[in-house]
Amino acid sequence: MSTFIGYLVLGLSQGLIYGLLALGLVLVYKGSRILNLAHPYFGLLCAFLAHYLTAEAGFLPFEKGSVARFCIAGPLALALVALNGWSIEHSLIRKLRGAPRLVGLVLTIALAQGTLGIVGLIFNRTESQFFKPRTLPAFFTARVRVGDLILTAGSIQVFIAVPLIALGLAAFFKYTRFGIAVRAAAENGESARLLGISADRVSAFTWIAGSLLAGISGLLITVQRGGLDITTLSTGFLVRALAAALIGGLTSLPGAIVGGLAVGMSEALLQFTLSTTTPPQLLAEILKPELLSFLIVILVLLFRPGGLFGQREETEDKVAFVPTLRELPAKLRSAPAARFLSRFGLAFTLVAAVLVSLVTGSRTNGILTSVVVFAMVGVSLTILMGFTGQISLGHWGLVGIGAFATADLFSRVHLPFVLTLPAVVVIGMLVSLVIGLPALRIRGLYLAVVTLAFGFLCEFTIFKTTFIAGSQAGVRWLPPKYGPLDLAAPSNRPLFFFAIALLLVVLWVTRNLARTGTGRSFYALRENEKAAATLGVDLTRVKLLAFAVSGGIAALAGSIHAMNNTTVQATSFPATTSLVLISVVMIGGIGSLQGAVFGAFLVAGLPSLIEYENNRYLVPIATGILLLVVIVRARGGLAGLVQEIRFRLVRSLVELGETPPTPTPPAPVAQ
Repeated sequence: MSTFIGYLVLGLSQGLIYGLLALGLVLVYKGSRILNLAHPYFGLLCAFLAHYLTAEAGFLPFEKGSVARFCIAGPLALALVALNGWSIEHSLIRKLRGAPRLVGLVLTIALAQGTLGIVGLIFNRTESQFFKPRTLPAFFTARVRVGDLILTAGSIQVFIAVPLIALGLAAFFKYTRFGIAVRAAAENGESARLLGISADRVSAFTWIAGSLLAGISGLLITVQRGGLDITTLSTGFLVRALAAALIGGLTSLPGAIVGGLAVGMSEALLQFTLSTTTPPQLLAEILKPELLSFLIVILVLLFRPGGLFGQREETEDKVAFVPTLRELPAKLRSAPAARFLSRFGLAFTLVAAVLVSLVTGSRTNGILTSVVVFAMVGVSLTILMGFTGQISLGHWGLVGIGAFATADLFSRVHLPFVLTLPAVVVIGMLVSLVIGLPALRIRGLYLAVVTLAFGFLCEFTIFKTTFIAGSQAGVRWLPPKYGPLDLAAPSNRPLFFFAIALLLVVLWVTRNLARTGTGRSFYALRENEKAAATLGVDLTRVKLLAFAVSGGIAALAGSIHAMNNTTVQATSFPATTSLVLISVVMIGGIGSLQGAVFGAFLVAGLPSLIEYENNRYLVPIATGILLLVVIVRARGGLAGLVQEIRFRLVRSLVELGETPPTPTPPAPVAQ
């Protein structure tokens, strides 16, 4: 019994942290209708700032590392994070008001990447910084025994602080005029504006308050855990906070705390059950908190989309974040100059890639192969996001499925390689179909949450099972050799050529699919689901087909990834890479197949080819900035820029080739 009580209290402590994070998510969503995926990273930034000011800064009074100094450093760090929240709302969020909510979601992906890169660059760039122990002091040193569990001062602070914050917010929204105005604006923005309530003030307040809540969460988690590193607040906390927010309802502040407690208690009960029973090995490997979070998200969205206390919202039917790229007019499109430029561009790219591969070594060829992998995944995401308007934040998990399937089928099952690749594509299609099933009832932001949870589940549970990975070290294997085609050659050159050939096949298939009746159904689904259904489009078939084709291509990319690395393990497929993939297709130009290739080279290839010590932190910052520019200023991305250049060139060539008309002699004037 004492053991059960200990797990129960531990679950309450974790649940309060999840609830506090969810509270910030809900607050921002209520004020701006944006689901902030950067939320936990704001807390991470606050924790690192607080540690620097507490333990390292020389301009503050009191002894370094003392509670007295932390009493100054903590509020300063919170103020900086709040200022960051205000600046984001003022400079970015207001410009996207009225845009589809998925645009705001992608914006927060850019903020997450940029924030994580900034934290790493400032606080974690050197070896000494990486291994430096970091802690924050608790306000007292008391310890309390509850059953078999000893509550530390950090956990006691959580039990004190979170309820006080929740009660304070409840009183603010119930008894203050501005709090009531925020509630009114969140429930009905149009009516609130008619009553003179400023939408700008409400949105700014929610972003500031939400950032403060994220910062407080970061401080509490750091003290509770007794340590701070770059992974303290990561995808795991984001998924759990999202699950908590969904349980309570994305529009309910009390529901966020209740949802957090539900998630924390569920995890504690699962851990207690596993500690007192001995299930079969595979079941024990699967029954993890990550699986629980995924199931919670799925079940809530399928059966109670509004949560326990929130109201069900109709997600947008029209996914309009796909820009209309400028197509050539019919006259120019049929001109020989247009066909010549298209063929010349493809030929030039292929020749350049082959020449670079021939004159460089194994490292460059390995990087170029990775670019092909990202380009293929970008094409698969283009089918979902660009063609059908669906969204996936878990596509790197499908790449992992393909990589593990390739290594397992070839090295463990001993399936011939010529059969392995088609089998991997089929497996990817089947898994993607399972993910696509919720898309029949779940759309927009909610579908994004489901796919993010799937990627998180793959990283921490599926890819660590002995059935899939064989062992904790993963699967080691060697690709085959067929005559001169040695896919395991040390130069990596044959593998790169093989990958290029597969990419060309994928591009050809996808382009032809887009020109068929199925492709037109994809576009109709993207523009307006209700209108598409009215015109006779089978929405169920089209959605599932889009997911299946996309998943098959992603799994095929996973095969190339496995051949390029020879060791396939869970650590190679972090859920955060799925967010990078969104950057690839957006920066390249969403809706454009060539844009997927451009984006892959710019985001995944160029930074790796240019060796620099702090690339791992500078790249997320640069990617985040580019993504922000694309969203706010140039939503056509690189493909839009290339199309504009092509339009101007074709028009100039056509005008130069036109024969000037022969002047007509004037008619004789009658005398």
